[in-house]
Amino acid sequence: MSESILRIHGLSSAYGQSTILWGTTLEVKQGTVTTIMGRNGVGKTTLLKTIMGLVTPKSGTIEYRGQDITALPPYQKSRMGIAYVPQGREIIPKLTVYENLKLGLEAVGDRKAKIPEDEIYTMFPILKEFRKRLGGNLSGGQQQQLAIARALTGRPSLLLLDEPTEGIQPSISQEIGQILRKLAKEQGISVLLVEQKIDFARPVTDYFYFMNRGVVVSEGSSDEMSMEELQNHISL
Repeated sequence: MSESILRIHGLSSAYGQSTILWGTTLEVKQGTVTTIMGRNGVGKTTLLKTIMGLVTPKSGTIEYRGQDITALPPYQKSRMGIAYVPQGREIIPKLTVYENLKLGLEAVGDRKAKIPEDEIYTMFPILKEFRKRLGGNLSGGQQQQLAIARALTGRPSLLLLDEPTEGIQPSISQEIGQILRKLAKEQGISVLLVEQKIDFARPVTDYFYFMNRGVVVSEGSSDEMSMEELQNHISL
């Protein structure tokens, strides 16, 4: 069985006086795709932001590779090998594709680091074709590919990915799903995915967690979950 790369125990987070996470506990195994599902507003995005250090937890612990990283700032977590692709992508529209990719090297902390172009362009050939095009002139699906590619330029061990299929066409969603499987199975990169679409999540996911009102209410491997069970959990 794979070792855990990420362990979260009893994590609680809030925005001001509004508590969003109420003692969430989960883990991510090395070289797997772990998916968090649930309706809007149950705390999925807050969980990713708390793991990344963009939201300060009220209590609980976050362990990465056996080290407590709960209190570390985002830049330190990035340099340790954690990458985050937020909902909405957040690419820089007035920079070219290539310039956006270079921003991903900031996570490495080495001025001599270079974009692994062969790997990136093999996974995302459209980015090679459009490398001089402004990010703002790409389609939504192409921007999502760029956002994932930018995260991968830092060669992370753990990729946090928030609803990558939101607002993009099915063909590109399918491509992204295939890439996530390859990252996990061929490169050993662990993926923690937040996703709403069952038809996208089911083929790529090794293990599911289902959240409701800031806590994990159910979990199980993809082999254990029928389509009916997945639908029932999403409608909680």
